[in-house]
Amino acid sequence: MADNSLHNELVGGFEGPTETIVDKPKSIAEVMNNLGVRLKNETLQQIDEAFSDSSGNLRQSVRFNANIFGELFTTELYLDKYYDFINKGVQGIREARDDTPYSYKQLPPPTYEGGALQRWCETKGMNVFAVSQSIFHRGLKGRKYFDRVTDDVKNGEIHELLFSDLKSAGQLGLLKNIKKQILGKK
Repeated sequence: MADNSLHNELVGGFEGPTETIVDKPKSIAEVMNNLGVRLKNETLQQIDEAFSDSSGNLRQSVRFNANIFGELFTTELYLDKYYDFINKGVQGIREARDDTPYSYKQLPPPTYEGGALQRWCETKGMNVFAVSQSIFHRGLKGRKYFDRVTDDVKNGEIHELLFSDLKSAGQLGLLKNIKKQILGKK
């Protein structure tokens, strides 16, 4: 039977994500947890900077999950389904935009009770039908808040911290396993 002790050391006793950063992670699970926490925090920060006038519904929808499936590690970020429309914008039927893949063609944004637009209009004291018609005709300018998060993951601080965490987890996990196998220490 194969010795899986190195794999077990690197994976660690993962019991699901936490909301705190693990200093000097010792396992890939802790690295993925840290990535999730940083993604969530950066997304919330970008939402706060982009939406001083928001109802807070998008902000409240942000959460993450980290999972391990055998040797596959994932961190997923969840936001309300309309997040990308606000991020990239939406072309209206009267005003053309070339900076968004989304457009209204036949129907205006939904105004149903409890919907995102209805809740936002309610907090602003605005007529939801009038706002829906305005968006339908003029569109929405993209706020690019999530684009800034993905840029940070690709090239910024989150990227650097991810590699630092991976280095820490790899080194500490390997050292612990070497000590355990050679010296019989834990």
